[in-house]
Amino acid sequence: MAGSAGGRVRWAVVGTGGISRRTVRDLIASGDADVVAVASRTQETADAFAAEFGLAAAFGSLADLCASDAVDAVYIGTPHSTHFAYAKTALEAGKHVLCEKPLTMTADEAIELGEIARRHDVFLMEAMWMKFGPGVQRSLELIASGVIGEPRFLQAGLGYPVPEDGPPRFWDAALGGGALYDMGVYTVALAQLLFGTPTSITAGGAMRPDGVDLHESYQLEFASGASAQLVTSITFLVPPRGWIGGTRGSITLDEPLFSPRSIRVTTGRPPAPPEVETIEFPPEDVGYLPMFRAVNAAILAGEREHPTHPLSATVDVLRTLEQIRSLLASAPSTKG
Repeated sequence: MAGSAGGRVRWAVVGTGGISRRTVRDLIASGDADVVAVASRTQETADAFAAEFGLAAAFGSLADLCASDAVDAVYIGTPHSTHFAYAKTALEAGKHVLCEKPLTMTADEAIELGEIARRHDVFLMEAMWMKFGPGVQRSLELIASGVIGEPRFLQAGLGYPVPEDGPPRFWDAALGGGALYDMGVYTVALAQLLFGTPTSITAGGAMRPDGVDLHESYQLEFASGASAQLVTSITFLVPPRGWIGGTRGSITLDEPLFSPRSIRVTTGRPPAPPEVETIEFPPEDVGYLPMFRAVNAAILAGEREHPTHPLSATVDVLRTLEQIRSLLASAPSTKG
């Protein structure tokens, strides 16, 4: 089981690509954390990353990193299809794991990781930073207070035209490419955070023969009578915003959906003019800091999951994503 040194978590970053480069500074700045190492597929890229970000150790393989007693926890920022194997290796080595979304490509894989984490008494969480951000947290507080009444509807989208020579994680089927698992994971996670597990799913869109989905629109229905209309794409622009409709008002999640810079709370009953309150959330570095702080605190407190985003929530979202993919794959008219 991983411990901690002097009341601090000693982190290593797994992967040296765009995601790791984007997030590592927030991890360094998160408090109660020392980012001490990086692992990559080659020693050369690991050395370069360590030199750039001032990390003490660089490993040319995940196995070498996991053999180190100087590391308590790993943050995995590699392509989607590698998450299961990398997280499994780290958990079995007794390291706490925070892994980029999606945690795995299937719900069964996520369940298996949870069993391994429990067996080795270590922390495991998908890095769903959206849930920890102040915009989403404040929206949940407002909903709980009854400001917009009972939430009944979510409309949300996320997408942009990704060049075909852009990041391979979008276009390579072997890496889990497509819009749904990279972007749709946010929209589905938000819908299920608000309404629970869907009872009915419909979906349409375009999928290449190799399984890379280009775009999709999908509607989720819930036992409460609530519904969510969601869109994701890697071929056209979908404004990264959300709108929550309630029986007494609404909350608009402004851009970007995964870390809103502001929300707008609208209340009132027509024909009277609405009352609109805008609440702003100045960006704090990249936006991962609230999640990293929460994970540090959880690990130091001896927790093995975080209540804001437990493994059960990850599994439920993955089940929904699997159903959406199945609907896209089974509809001949949706082949891109």
